Amino acid sequence: MALFRRLFYRRPPEGLVEISGNILVFDHCFSTDLFEEDELMPYIGGILKQLLGRYSIDSFMVFNFEGGKKDNQIANIFSYYDMSVMGYPRNYEGCPLLTMEMIHHFLRSSESWLTLSQDNFLLIHSEHGGWPVLSFALAALLVYLKRCSNERKALEMVCKHAPDGLAELFSPIDPVPSQLRYLKYVSKKHTSPELWPPVDRMLNLNCIIIRKVPNFDGQGGCRPIFRIYGLDPLAPDDRATKVLFSTPKTSDFVQLYTQEECEIIKVNVHCPVQGDIVIECISLDEDFEHEVMVFRAMFSTAFIEDNLLVLDRDQIDILWDTKHRFPVDFRVEAIFSEMDMSTTIRKSELSSEEKESLSKVDDAFSHLDWSSKTDTTNHESGQKGLSDEHDGFDVIPLEQTEISNSASEHSLLDTRSVQIHHTEPAHSSEPKDSHDYAANAHSLPEAEASRPNSQGGQLVEDTSAQDELEADGSKNEPNSEISRDAEAGGAAAAEWSDNNSDVFLSDSPSSSAPSSPPKFDEDVLEAGMVSQPTELKL
Repeated sequence: MALFRRLFYRRPPEGLVEISGNILVFDHCFSTDLFEEDELMPYIGGILKQLLGRYSIDSFMVFNFEGGKKDNQIANIFSYYDMSVMGYPRNYEGCPLLTMEMIHHFLRSSESWLTLSQDNFLLIHSEHGGWPVLSFALAALLVYLKRCSNERKALEMVCKHAPDGLAELFSPIDPVPSQLRYLKYVSKKHTSPELWPPVDRMLNLNCIIIRKVPNFDGQGGCRPIFRIYGLDPLAPDDRATKVLFSTPKTSDFVQLYTQEECEIIKVNVHCPVQGDIVIECISLDEDFEHEVMVFRAMFSTAFIEDNLLVLDRDQIDILWDTKHRFPVDFRVEAIFSEMDMSTTIRKSELSSEEKESLSKVDDAFSHLDWSSKTDTTNHESGQKGLSDEHDGFDVIPLEQTEISNSASEHSLLDTRSVQIHHTEPAHSSEPKDSHDYAANAHSLPEAEASRPNSQGGQLVEDTSAQDELEADGSKNEPNSEISRDAEAGGAAAAEWSDNNSDVFLSDSPSSSAPSSPPKFDEDVLEAGMVSQPTELKL
């Protein structure tokens, strides 16, 4: 049958390029020439007349990848010939890629149409500026249909039809690294077809680590800031992308990092992410006004393994002429953790005032040092976290970074995670002008300093009544009575401390805990879970 098709093969009409069997692309998509609006109709119309002279109008499925203009000119041209068009955007937050949802729709629609009949064709068009995303879509189709087994070769197979420099003309940043990453996502369909496409995971992006400082100030340093784009995982009905995280342009957050002084930069993010995510790293000048793109990367949380994403300098999108600015062993690491769904759902149901109060509590706790150290007591770790000024960036000097990369990765995986469970306030009978519970979180130093005495005093007061009743029977043994009271108070304080550490920290009993905790049920505290407080002042 293949020999029969080759013998009777008919070249596509002039103006079309056949990428693979029955996949036709308009040739002006591979050109730098820009058609005027009055020239586009005769050009496309002439090609369609030749096609409809050979094949039935029902043999074509038409796709269009948008360009810079937001008009319906292409759709109007095809509708004139009674042909409908499925359109796709030319980028996703600046990246010439499609989301996994759109990729799946494009690939499944194309496969179903081509397998329906041997006389069916895909007719693909891209507007001016849509070439980068068109090249990716065609390469993904070749990989999905198993017409090319290697992702890079599939992309090269498409790009060979275009002149050199076409991608640079439409994209100031080299998009190939992120495109290859998504082509590998498509390839996973062949290894695990029952799991493709996978479900988007909701994760918490804890931090981003840069290993080896790039040179973007001409002196071996940079002032990095980060922006993260994607859908809001806490608003599933809103399909518009948003800025999920952005580093403030202030001296408290923006600093100069040089290759001589540090090798590792850690940026704390703590941002929930889900689905297709774009990370941008930008370097600022001394006045925090001029921005230079350091790198960009697009990925899907559905394919994050072991809650870790590691990218070297060949796996990030950079400006075409800036690869020499990155050290050979440059690397970016994104550290994730699983989302606490109960906390997420409960926060989404709160009112705006309650969310604001909880955000104040989160801000207060974010200034604490939650790192796990076996030789640090509760009081010492709390005082350290409160005394350090947190600016969102952690710099590790050269003297502390002589450990190998493999040991660094192992230490990252061993880092303990902290989960703070937000609870809904119970209906309290306290007056409305009571002190705000969120505001009390900012008085942590005083509360922690007075916690042992206050707890001990409360325990002595609770046992004072019983001491008076037993006073008559123990007059002859005063010393033993005092020792028993001290032992009871010490045991109760130790029991409260153990339970309290289990409530606020998942596996780090040596870390500091919030002050002035509400009273909880003993059964719930033994289970290590926080239930609704019996009394909470709002």
